[in-house]
Amino acid sequence: MAHQLKISELLQFAPFKQARLICGEEGLSNPVRGVNVIEAPDVTDWVQPGDVLLTNFYSLDRLRPLDAFIEKVAARKLSALIVKTGLFVQEVPEEIVEAARRHRLPVIEIPRSVLYRTIVLCISEHLLSERLGVLERFKEISDHFLSASLANQGAFRILKSLETFIGNPVGLYDEQLQCLAGTAGSSVSLAPPEGHQEGAPYYIQTIAAPEADGRTCSRYVFSVRVGDEVRLYLTVLELNGELEDVQSIAIESAINALALDFLRQQAVIEVEKQFRFDLIGDLLGGSALPSSELHRRAGLIQWDLKRKHAVTVIGLKAPQKPPGAAASESRSLERLAQLLGNVVDNAHAQVRGGHIVLFWPTGEGREWRMQLERRFAELSALWSRTEERAILHAGIGEVAADVESLPRSYRQALDALNIGIRARFEKNLVFFHELGIYRMLCRLAPQHELRDMVPPSLQRLMAVKTRARADLIETLEAYIACSRNALETSRRLDVHPKTVLYRLDKIRAEAGIDLDDAEEMLMVQIGLKITKMLGVPEQH
Repeated sequence: MAHQLKISELLQFAPFKQARLICGEEGLSNPVRGVNVIEAPDVTDWVQPGDVLLTNFYSLDRLRPLDAFIEKVAARKLSALIVKTGLFVQEVPEEIVEAARRHRLPVIEIPRSVLYRTIVLCISEHLLSERLGVLERFKEISDHFLSASLANQGAFRILKSLETFIGNPVGLYDEQLQCLAGTAGSSVSLAPPEGHQEGAPYYIQTIAAPEADGRTCSRYVFSVRVGDEVRLYLTVLELNGELEDVQSIAIESAINALALDFLRQQAVIEVEKQFRFDLIGDLLGGSALPSSELHRRAGLIQWDLKRKHAVTVIGLKAPQKPPGAAASESRSLERLAQLLGNVVDNAHAQVRGGHIVLFWPTGEGREWRMQLERRFAELSALWSRTEERAILHAGIGEVAADVESLPRSYRQALDALNIGIRARFEKNLVFFHELGIYRMLCRLAPQHELRDMVPPSLQRLMAVKTRARADLIETLEAYIACSRNALETSRRLDVHPKTVLYRLDKIRAEAGIDLDDAEEMLMVQIGLKITKMLGVPEQH
């Protein structure tokens, strides 16, 4: 830390051996930043904070009233007034002394034998030496943080270096004000600023520091800009002492180093994202690369492909798709991917084709399924707290024992997701093995051929244009589910038995379905599954 010359030290210099302090002992710790000789009354207009003024009161009469003169220079933070006696005044005027006492301004008397030039040169040489020391310190600190950045030492090492330079705890927070790293004593949570002027380089908060037995301390919060955006916040807690101007050198250098470190991390993340994107594309698309090469590439991002995985596809079902839905859906998926990262540690996942594809490592028994269900429930709970209206759904394929089986597990997961949504499954998380007859239908024929398998009688019922069509289809489904028991059907639908009988008669009349023919009812049941799987709308 660079030393700053004080008035008390100034009095120890050779030109001041015969000097006498008249008053202002309280101001002996005032800093000395400059020296000037004044004999003009307009000196009060250009006095700078930290200045020392030399005078012999050649124009004493023009400075009156003297108390007003002292008040003005004190207001401009004059550090000391040095008066040469024996020329135009034999002693320091009492008005000057009294006014200086009120303002705690040191007044120093020197004899006429001491030359102004000697004092000015002495002070200027010392101040120049100070400035050179600051510049050397600036270069030392800047070189240190630049080396730390180039050596890729990371944010924590940068923070530790900064703490060493300034002697106070420091911390680093992200855009959401979450603590990323910090030294001892910097763990107090960061609150949003109140009344902070946007674009200002820092703001100050007053907080109770646990490390200081609860006493309040000032905390400086500096914005770390990357380009035109604030991406990080650097905090400095005045736990061990107030910040000094010279320490801003270290803080500014640390901010630059943290910005460079952030840029480097972002570049690494982008490269890794692209690498992961290409790798997942190879895994899901059935790459021509040998499995050994796929294993090698996965190992570069700490992904063990020797483990068995079940591909999980997570999607969103919006109530309706307004104009610009594609861009909105893309943003929603990115937001969902961020939440997924909070729920699943080291998730091997990616936004792909309007969904999020997640490779879930499996184990023996049902434990991995139960864990996956718990994580999906946590993700759904987090998603429900957002402003998004889309509903979360997921499909899980069968376990892939090797990389060659991953494309099949991916297709199964897509089928489980899409069929679960279209067939209105009660659960939003659907395993492929739970699809039942839908699973067989997926493998049986292409969609356009499946549509032809819907029996004509059911097609006629689906074509009914009355508002009661939905009730008729609902009753038919319940009737089949209740093993063609009308009484059980009425209980399931919570309607009167006569209502069920009326609807069944209507089904016979409108569609010509023989409800007593077991073979026809089987075809109708399969047809209902097909219409749900293909997403045939139910008009109300």
